[in-house]
Amino acid sequence: MVSFWLNCSMFNKDTVFKQGSKAVVRGAIRLSILASMASKKILKILPCIIAIGILFVVLFVPPGCQESVIHGAVTYPESHEAFSHPEQVDVRLIILTHNRYQSLQRTLNALNFLELDGYSGHLDIFVDRNERQELHLETVKVAESFTWSKGPSRVHLQDKHVGIYGQWVDSWRPPLDSNELAIIIEDDIEVSPFAYRWLRQTHARYGHKDFISGYCLQDSNIRVTKGKNYNNELNRVEEEILLGHPAYFFRVAGSWAFAPHPVTWRLFQDWFHSEAKKVKHPYVCGAKLNTDWYKVFEKQHREDSMWTMWYIYFTDKHGLSALVSNIPQYTESNNSLVCNRLVAGLHYGPKREKFDCDKELMKSWSDSFVATEPNLPLIGYNGSLIGFR
Repeated sequence: MVSFWLNCSMFNKDTVFKQGSKAVVRGAIRLSILASMASKKILKILPCIIAIGILFVVLFVPPGCQESVIHGAVTYPESHEAFSHPEQVDVRLIILTHNRYQSLQRTLNALNFLELDGYSGHLDIFVDRNERQELHLETVKVAESFTWSKGPSRVHLQDKHVGIYGQWVDSWRPPLDSNELAIIIEDDIEVSPFAYRWLRQTHARYGHKDFISGYCLQDSNIRVTKGKNYNNELNRVEEEILLGHPAYFFRVAGSWAFAPHPVTWRLFQDWFHSEAKKVKHPYVCGAKLNTDWYKVFEKQHREDSMWTMWYIYFTDKHGLSALVSNIPQYTESNNSLVCNRLVAGLHYGPKREKFDCDKELMKSWSDSFVATEPNLPLIGYNGSLIGFR
């Protein structure tokens, strides 16, 4: 230690300072070089970092209800003329089809067993064209060769491609001076023989309520759209409450055989062909599940296959709810009014098709299937009971 101190004490202070200064300068130069090299490397990998960040946001950050940035994919609904039918009947069966002729045949065959109970009915089949403005000839043949055993029928061949928007929104214009009801059915749906009986009696009891958007004959795949029970079957979430009711109100309507309330449907059609064009994106914060689906379709440029988002938006703005059949849950047995065969098309792949709808559909009738209490449970977007209305 002594020798070390002696050696150190022999250094000239100026020498030490100069050497130290040089060392500091050299160190600073090295740091500058390293920083420059690091900057160049960062600049090289910066696009990758940004891309990873964007991918993370897309995959893991849930989209809010702000307007989408994908303006290029936005299409507005075309103003097709709403179809006014010359005759007035008690119920109109609207069948929407394009190119699934075998599925269409099964849907039509099931309608031959529909119980009208002495009321008048009319069958209207709408056949859309593809984007090349061509009709699917096999589908046209099935439609035109079908004879409905319950009443008159008519086939409407669209004069241009109108898509699912035009098919749904404009196939039925409810007459102002009539009590006509309509069930709108896509060509992969089978209905129970008692579908109209339930609709007629349910509308007679609840149709006066001014917050009804329509009647859902669909009882399965009605999903909670927001909150902790997100995407779960609604009647399973509120099982204890709904077990005691053959029907309930829910904020979102299901489209597997939907019967719009005539008054609401006219208002929606008028809005759709006027004010809707001012809405860039029909997002609904409460209906997060549906909004998320629509946003995915926007990114895929397929939002023109989800007309229901516009109806959800409209009914949300006006505080409307759909009356939903809950008969299978209420009876604890297979008593569905409709069955979706999940045939490959706009929304389902080729491996999901069902061939056993007979197991699900209602085979016999009971008057207990129609709710009679003055008020029914109203379920909110998050699957919770709001109250009775």
